Amino acid sequence: MEIMIFGGVLILLYYSSDPIYRSDSGRYLNGSLLDPPMYSSILIILQKLFGNLKSVVIFQTLLICLGIIYFAKTISKIFKLNTIIKITISFFLFLPIIEFYDNLLTEPICYALTLLFVSFVIKLIYNFNSKNLILSTIFASALLLTRNQFIFLYPVILLLFLGIFILNNSKKKIAKSLILSFLIIFVVHNSLIFLNTYVNKNFYEKKYVTENNKWTESLTYVSLGPSYFLFIDAIYISNSKDVKLFENENLQKTLSKIFIEMNDKKSLIEHYDGRGHFAKSLADIRNYSGGLLLELANQENTSVSKLKREISVTLISANFGKYIKQIFKKFYDTTWLFVFIPFFILIAALIDFFKYKSHFSLFVTFLSTFVLANHFVVYIFGRVQPRYLIYSDFIFLVFIFIFFIFLFKKKKIPH
Repeated sequence: MEIMIFGGVLILLYYSSDPIYRSDSGRYLNGSLLDPPMYSSILIILQKLFGNLKSVVIFQTLLICLGIIYFAKTISKIFKLNTIIKITISFFLFLPIIEFYDNLLTEPICYALTLLFVSFVIKLIYNFNSKNLILSTIFASALLLTRNQFIFLYPVILLLFLGIFILNNSKKKIAKSLILSFLIIFVVHNSLIFLNTYVNKNFYEKKYVTENNKWTESLTYVSLGPSYFLFIDAIYISNSKDVKLFENENLQKTLSKIFIEMNDKKSLIEHYDGRGHFAKSLADIRNYSGGLLLELANQENTSVSKLKREISVTLISANFGKYIKQIFKKFYDTTWLFVFIPFFILIAALIDFFKYKSHFSLFVTFLSTFVLANHFVVYIFGRVQPRYLIYSDFIFLVFIFIFFIFLFKKKKIPH
């Protein structure tokens, strides 16, 4: 299995190790404060060591190779899988990297880190010890420092640690270790984000202001990230009548222009015509409103993110029913099976865990919440793209595959 995966990686790198640039690649190459610092730091270090970006492709591809091998070996040992099944799982996990192994994006490294993180979580559940806890903590912190999307790990880890605490008969020593681990993840993640922002803020903001005339905005994910997508959803579910919800006349005029234009382009939810409508509308709303909001922010002596937050809160509060339907539309139009199936599996796993307190039921609970939390964050704070969901969905499919193997062979899953 190891030879097959490593051979596949070498074939890919022989085929091409040239980096592929995507629309987001510039942010990582320039160290944007909208992103955590880890991937940008890796790019800087490897460029200084080897003088080119091919080294980044080789590094992230080999890291994926390591992640697949270690994950396959871990679950094979826990569930006592034979060599053929292990090779099948490895081949399946190898498929996604063909598409993005050479992309200058966080996805390749996050895919590898996720495989390693889940591997050590499984080992932690079945064999609680300091080594597995430390390594789980390290990889959780690495994921949080690589991609903002992994903010969903906080509630997932809390639920996981609670389950481990219950599983080990509520021992005080274990409780202290779990609390310390969670605090380390929180402190390391947030302190490094803060330090990176503090050190590089002036440089990146000056650079951005020169490229975007009259921009007066703090360039951090906290200020720009969540409100960016909430604003688009808020406009999408609303209409021109909602302009009356605002007292500020300049804000009313700006929103009126946006709604008139979006209505003409049929980019509001009332013009919904099936799957793919929101994706088109997102681009329309983003591109048209950007300049208008910047102009309004200068008129009102405020920031674009504050305007977006005010607009989002007001419109979503007034159209909350539509907003909930919009969230459901996002997953119904895209990957609804990966919400319904893990949801029902989670319910069954929780019932089983509280009844029998088995290692397997805790593992299934963790995996289901991992999948659901990832999808939830994407639906709320982003647009649904397959590359945002590979971290959770491929691992979940592997679990389904293993479950059916035991089911058809009428064997009992190790608890």
